[in-house]
Parts: sequence; C-alpha cells; structure tokens
Amino acid sequence: MERYYFDLYNAEHGQVDDQGQLFANRERARLEASRILQDIARDEAPGTEQLKITVKLRTEKAQIFEASLTLDSTWT
Repeated sequence: MERYYFDLYNAEHGQVDDQGQLFANRERARLEASRILQDIARDEAPGTEQLKITVKLRTEKAQIFEASLTLDSTWT
C-alpha cells in the first residue's frame, strides 16, 4: 500500500491534502481522483456559469497525475 495525496484547486483557492489515503496501486488512486472531481462538480456546478476544478494526485516523492473538469456555459 502506498499513500497518495489529492490536492484540490478551483478558481478561488487551493487545498493541499496533508493526510493522504492508502491505495493498493496508482490506478485505484486515479479512480479516486475522478470520483472526487465528480463529487465536487455535483456540489459546485449548479447555479454557476463557469467552473474549473483540478485534482493533482501525488505521492510523497512527486506529482503523478492531474485531472480537471471545466464548465463554461452561456446563453445564446
């Protein structure tokens, strides 16, 4: 098991994960990063026209993965 950290960023601020979570492999940690993005988007997207959320996945040694969701909506 290895400890993975999920740092979160949006247009307003960032949140560094200082505790992390244990996962058996990188792929399981990647799936968790995707789940985190979906959960945050579900909470923050309603009522907004623009949103960008990024999760940066890292180990104690280095950043290993990054995923972002962007919402950009306008009336025509």
